[in-house]
Order: sequence, then C-alpha cells, then structure tokens
Amino acid sequence: MLLHSIIQIFNKPYPYLFSFQRNLIIAIVLGLLIYLVNLYTIEESYVTNHFIFSKFIVCLFAGLTTFFSILLIAEGVPRLFFKQNVKENWTIGKESLLIISLLFVIALFNNIMSFMLSKEHTSNTIIFSFLNSSLYVVIIGAIPATLIIWFNYTILLKENLKRVSLYNEQLTSRIKDTKPEIQNKIEIQTSNKNEVLELDINTFLFAKSEGNYTDVYTSISKKIECKPYRITIQKLEEVLQKYPFIISPHRSYIINIRNISTTSGNARNYRISFQGISHEVPVSRNKFQAFKNAFNQ
Repeated sequence: MLLHSIIQIFNKPYPYLFSFQRNLIIAIVLGLLIYLVNLYTIEESYVTNHFIFSKFIVCLFAGLTTFFSILLIAEGVPRLFFKQNVKENWTIGKESLLIISLLFVIALFNNIMSFMLSKEHTSNTIIFSFLNSSLYVVIIGAIPATLIIWFNYTILLKENLKRVSLYNEQLTSRIKDTKPEIQNKIEIQTSNKNEVLELDINTFLFAKSEGNYTDVYTSISKKIECKPYRITIQKLEEVLQKYPFIISPHRSYIINIRNISTTSGNARNYRISFQGISHEVPVSRNKFQAFKNAFNQ
C-alpha cells in the first residue's frame, strides 16, 4: 500500500523547468558555493599532505568540476536523449531521478578529480572515498531536493487550478452570451491535388497533427466529425493565422478558442476540452502566454 502511494506520487505531472539560462545560473552558483565551502573548511595542512597542488588550486578544481558536472547532466544529457514528448510528460519521479543523478555525477567527478590531484594513488582510496561521499550526497542533497520538488509541485498545482477555475468561469459566461457567427467558409488545397479541405470557421473545433496528415474536428448540429486530410499542421496554421481566435497551443494542435467548453490543469500544464469529445488538447508551457492572450481577447 505504501509502495503504491509512493509510485503514485512519483507519477504525478511536473513541469520540465530546465533551460540553458537556468542551468547556467545553477551551475555558477553551486560551483562557486562548492569552491567557497572547501576553501573555508579544509585545513591547509591536509591539502599539503594529500594533494600535489595548493589549497586554492584544489578548491578551484572542485568548483569547476561541479560547474561542468551540472551542465553535463542538466544541459547535455537532455539535449542528446530527451525528446520533446519526454519533456511534455515530465513527472515528479523523473525530476527526482535527474537531480539524484546530478548529485551522484558531481560526487563521482569530484572524486576522480581528487584522485588525480592526490599524492597517493590507490584503488582502495578512491573506492572508499566515492562510497563515503555518495552516501553523504544522498543524505545531504537528495532528501532536501525531493522535499523542494514536492513543495514546488504543491505551489504550481494550486496556482494552475486557480487559473483553470478562473478560465472556466469566463467560459461559462461566454457560453451564456450569444456569439456572433462569422460568415466565412474557406477552401484549403491539401497536398493531394484531388483533395480540398472545406472548413467552416464557426464549426471548427481543433486540428491534430498525425505525421503528414492532420485530423480536423468539427461540430455540426452537436454532431462531432473527424476527417483526416493530407496537409501538415504548419500549413493549416499558416492559412488560419488571420483569425486571432484560432491559435496553436501545442506544436501538434490548432484550436478554435471560441468553441472551448472547459479547461483543466495540473502542476505541469493545462488541457483544453471540447463538448462531445473525450480527447483533451494540451497547452505547452512555451505557448501558454500566447494562449492566455488570445483567450482574454
């Protein structure tokens, strides 16, 4: 039962907040912190007896090692191995695992650096040192980091649910008002020469990318229709950009804000629902501001 509860917590949605600017700031701050902590806590005599360089150089190497370790794990690994869908489906568990991995890499690289700069080179020394520092990292670093993640998750969830409640109130108000229909039906030539997409802007709900095809959802007399067309989502967005209430909240979607029924959210992102359709449209964090601006118009 306890294990099941822990798994549920680790599977909770969490925003992927890592960016180059954020990673660089963290790397500089922690690298400088490690340098200063070592500089003011390690005895000069200890450095002289165990290392080939002066105390200042050894502490500087510790700070630089920490700096590059953070950039490697927080910036390098995601760029090489994390696809966009991984970041969009980020969880508390993935965030915790990444931070713990970061702490272990910092410990590993600093131990390797210490071994290379030490006067005595024995395998037992580096193994014992690594095991000792790894335990220290878990106790001192991982537990507080996990608590911070949970605290941040709680704040983000509360803020997002508050915004969702506000948006749903606005949606309810809009539904009560009579919305003037736009007398505009357009024809869009698809990549197939014999196929033309005839789209009524009033009945258009949203479009979803499916490779070289795009599924177009419409609602005619409360009947939902979904038809695939051989056209990219980028081409369709380009054609519809003259309508300010039709936007792209996600790289794979285009929506008609006027036809939204409800919104929902968690600590990671927002999701949009349309009446009569169980499928929810996600709102990417990098496109949330554009969605917000269009929604409030």
